[in-house]
Amino acid sequence: MDVANVMEYKCPCCGAGLAFGEKEQKLKCGSCGNSFEIDAVKAFNEPQEQDSDFCWETQQQQQMSEEETQNLRSIVCPSCGGEIIADGQTTATFCPYCDSPAVIPGRVSGALRPDGVVPFQVTKEDAKAAFKALCKKKKLLPRGFHSQQRLEKIAGIYVPYWLYDCDCQAGGRFDATRVRVWSTGDYRYTRTDHYLLLRNGSMGFDGIPMDGSAKMDDKLMESIEPYDYSQMVGFDSAYLTGFLADKYDVEAKAGQERIEQRVRKTAEDLLRETCVGYDTVLTTQFRVSTQHAKSRYVLLPVWMLYSKYRDKTYIFAMNGQTGKITGTFPICPTRVAEWFAGITAGVALLATLIQMLF
Repeated sequence: MDVANVMEYKCPCCGAGLAFGEKEQKLKCGSCGNSFEIDAVKAFNEPQEQDSDFCWETQQQQQMSEEETQNLRSIVCPSCGGEIIADGQTTATFCPYCDSPAVIPGRVSGALRPDGVVPFQVTKEDAKAAFKALCKKKKLLPRGFHSQQRLEKIAGIYVPYWLYDCDCQAGGRFDATRVRVWSTGDYRYTRTDHYLLLRNGSMGFDGIPMDGSAKMDDKLMESIEPYDYSQMVGFDSAYLTGFLADKYDVEAKAGQERIEQRVRKTAEDLLRETCVGYDTVLTTQFRVSTQHAKSRYVLLPVWMLYSKYRDKTYIFAMNGQTGKITGTFPICPTRVAEWFAGITAGVALLATLIQMLF
């Protein structure tokens, strides 16, 4: 773990670094605002001598591996001096003491510098309101699932993405049918005509997205597409301030197979759409080849909410540019029972009214 060796007095209350206050003539914490006498802080920070005979046996002997320590980095908060520990993918985070935003420049420079960024357009308040409105439509949700306390956990994250561009040549063979049905007298006739359709075409793909973070669920990220790349701007670390951000830990080559599947499916769908005027169209053979394929690295905005219910985590994601939201919801067994009870009571009441009237 990369960390500088410095002498620092820690705050007895919150653990942040202390600085000398000229007016107070005391050591002052820039995080929690408390002031302390110098001698008191020295006594707090000095190791205490043990005067007891207790001897404790440590059960956990496992040390962090060299790979784990190399994957961590310690940075100093410029606002309060607190120590921030970040993993190998974090590029922007918050100080745990004063909540100040912090950007790690070395992880957004050189080969790791994104080619562009789509800035957040949806505010946190908009994201909370959209999530709350979505929850209100779900009648079987547990009570309090969209409480204000849960909504405050919504976090804005710049997710690393690879955008793939390519040209392709596609060709397919389709079996099509036209069905005609008519009746004459007591007889009903069906005639099916079969056709062999050949389709070929060339097409270009620009900016097929693939998230470059192993932490993110690929299908969840695809469900909040698309993004408007016309609003993409050149990268500047100032855009990351106030949000979380990760650098990619999935290389561009690792996503090529999934991108090829998307290109193939889209190309097939486009050629099938030209087969009009038929009752059925079945693909029997299809081929595609790509040229001029390339990828670029960008950051795209996502609002994320992780909510736990009965030991299961439910994840919600919102496109930070368009506001498109998706996720999975829990179902409360109690509310399901209440719902069925209401239906049963309604049916029983209706049956009683029918008996009274007839």
